[in-house]
Amino acid sequence: MDGMKRTTLLATALLLAGCGTAFASGFNIYEAGARATALGGAFTATADNATAIYYNAAGIAFLEGTVLDLNVMPIIPSTKFTGGTPPFPAAEGKTTDQVFPVPGVYVAHNTGRRVAFGLGVAAPFGLGVAWKNSQTWVGRQSSYDVSLKNLYVMPVVAVRLSDRVALSAGADVGWCRIKLKRYVDIELGPESQLTNVIDTKLQGDSELDFTGQFGLLAHLTDELSFGAMYHMQKTLDFEDQDATLLNVAPSVARASVAAQIAALGGGEQKVSTELRLPGFFSLGVAYQLLERARLEFDAVRFNWSHFDKLVLDFASPTNPTQTIEEQYKDIWQLRFGLDVDLSPGVKAMFGYVHDNTPQPVQSISPLLPDADREDFSIGLQWQRERLRLTACYMAVLFHDRTNVVDGVIERFDATQPDGRYDSFATILGLGVGYDF
Repeated sequence: MDGMKRTTLLATALLLAGCGTAFASGFNIYEAGARATALGGAFTATADNATAIYYNAAGIAFLEGTVLDLNVMPIIPSTKFTGGTPPFPAAEGKTTDQVFPVPGVYVAHNTGRRVAFGLGVAAPFGLGVAWKNSQTWVGRQSSYDVSLKNLYVMPVVAVRLSDRVALSAGADVGWCRIKLKRYVDIELGPESQLTNVIDTKLQGDSELDFTGQFGLLAHLTDELSFGAMYHMQKTLDFEDQDATLLNVAPSVARASVAAQIAALGGGEQKVSTELRLPGFFSLGVAYQLLERARLEFDAVRFNWSHFDKLVLDFASPTNPTQTIEEQYKDIWQLRFGLDVDLSPGVKAMFGYVHDNTPQPVQSISPLLPDADREDFSIGLQWQRERLRLTACYMAVLFHDRTNVVDGVIERFDATQPDGRYDSFATILGLGVGYDF
């Protein structure tokens, strides 16, 4: 049963490798506020409410008094898989119906003496992918259920250097919770049918990580503004996380599988690793086209190359340290937003985003079938005296993507199924703001 032992060991190792892929990928969540999302995230040079704490904290220096913004951004993703090589008919799969309510909570206070303070809570990375019919799903050896919960708590301070220019600095206190489930299969029976023998599960919490963020906002003229922001990259430590190997083999193989799990140190494993999340910065220019129309363009850069590999350290002496290559690349996002005053207290907002994937074709898997995407957004804001209500909708159109290139399967991990992924996501948003 040496082959079984190697299979189990590899599956346990890739358990964490895949989990890293799931949340160190194109699943950044830039939708941290309803108004900014309605503008396609082109908000760096506008930053005119408390969500500026995430998009460009220098903007809170130009707010008056105390400003509170509460946002919830439900994200509804879906993905279909179609196998890409014989035998045909091709294997198929579909994700379950899931809704991820992404929070955005911000409060800012301007002292009236050119100094402002703020505190925000956002979730810049995360989501999850769960596949229907998990026990028979063709990609179950890679993943049948993965999720990430991520929070940044952001205390900031902004200083207005003049009537038109402000700088900001603050901290991003980051934390992640992960869960991942996958099967280990072997060939059993006279027809050598792939059979689930081990159900592997991983869950754990990272330690807190402290990094910095910085911002600049300059109203160059009454019509023209320039903004810049930077959130530093993170390295989150996961120490002694729980990895469980559950024997689900049929009776004919149950004893052999149990022996191999015991040889690996038992069904309860401890694994440590570190997860590298990218830093990101934005440069934005906003211009008042007409008396009632304002246009902004942002170029946002994510340094995904910070996530180049994942090193796995097993507590069990029978499981050696392993290194998994990821080879992600840095990418640019281009964001456009149009803000139109329809009447006193009523705004319409429109946005467009071209978002490039950092994921190489070899990393496409059920954990994260990422692709380049085009986003289209629309929103409406109503304000009366101190109260603001904002609603938005964004459609995220993923390009079709396959790991079969010119008839050749491209993948780092042999458990990744070969085929095409078709994805779509809907993002809704509701924001409530109040000026005290």
